[in-house]
Amino acid sequence: METSHHLLVVLFVAVSLGLLNQCPESFLRSTNLLLFNPEYYHGENVQSNFFEGWYYKMVPPKSSSSKSVAIVPGIFFGNSTNSSETHAFIFVNDGGDLQHYYRFPISDFSFSKPSDGAFSVSIGNNHFTSHSISVNLSPKENDDATLTIAGELTFTNLSPWPVTTFGLGAMGFVGWMPFLECTHGVLSFDHEIQGQLVMDGVEMEYHGGRGYIEKDHGSKFPSLWIWIQTNSFAKHPGTSLFFSVARIPTLGTEFPGFTAAVWHDNILVPFASYTGASFEILDVNEKEIHLRIRGSGHSLDVTADRQVPHALLYGPVDGNRMFPSVREALSSTVRMVFTRESDGVVLVDDIGSDAGLEVHRDVEWLRRNMCGEESAGWLICL
Repeated sequence: METSHHLLVVLFVAVSLGLLNQCPESFLRSTNLLLFNPEYYHGENVQSNFFEGWYYKMVPPKSSSSKSVAIVPGIFFGNSTNSSETHAFIFVNDGGDLQHYYRFPISDFSFSKPSDGAFSVSIGNNHFTSHSISVNLSPKENDDATLTIAGELTFTNLSPWPVTTFGLGAMGFVGWMPFLECTHGVLSFDHEIQGQLVMDGVEMEYHGGRGYIEKDHGSKFPSLWIWIQTNSFAKHPGTSLFFSVARIPTLGTEFPGFTAAVWHDNILVPFASYTGASFEILDVNEKEIHLRIRGSGHSLDVTADRQVPHALLYGPVDGNRMFPSVREALSSTVRMVFTRESDGVVLVDDIGSDAGLEVHRDVEWLRRNMCGEESAGWLICL
């Protein structure tokens, strides 16, 4: 870990001096550095206090009676090198109603490296790449699961968050900070799905549906957050919304931060703390979430329905264990109004269905830390 931190310092100096300016993404990725290859496993040299997970969300076509599902392969290292909590896992958010958690010995986890040329992670007889998943899961002793699920899905026309020298995907230049406790990545805002899954003997058709992929890795989750995602807009297929705001732990302190983006007509418009975007509205009540952000020459107005079923998912708790602690919906409805400010043209005014939604803990703290609020921090605010 010390060597990797030294390498980050060298790279940061190179960026500061302009030595890596304007490098094409293909060149950055060819360095095989994990910084520029966010989809790959980042924990090869870690043996404690670490988690990493890849979040695959699949939404069936409207013509299908199948349900949305999220499948998350990952790995967790407890707070010591011989922790009994260390294990690989796969969990399934089954339609936003139920979760199923499958444990595997760490020896069942394998992964590719950037130098191998293509991303892959395998856990037992389950395989995950940028362009496909293949699962064969049945409950075992010590699993918190009742679902049997098997099948293969393939993905085409992926749309990852681009990687640039100053923009390490969803993290932007903040991704250069070597001591971040949680790093987020968006591996595909939207793509097409082919294939089926069989769940408890029932065939679920996803051919023609839409998919989304993201990931997290680090030592701990933020202490509280709001997360919204949908790429199922009725009038704008292929358009995707991603939004995340959190209280972020770093080096023994916490500060508010957010990263969000709209992917529309194959163009990415980011809204984030590091782009200078700011909140005008952040209202959260039991019925809905309403937010408005301005930045990158655009405004984004989002209203998300909270009155939908939620599954209680596993997440890392205090670096000690994985525990069911995160409530996630897969059936929220989101209205998004996306406007170009230079001429006031509304680019998108649409309803997104099958939205992922998480509101974790007392998010009123986030509202109190909006810029302009008396309680906001003087240095960092939303």
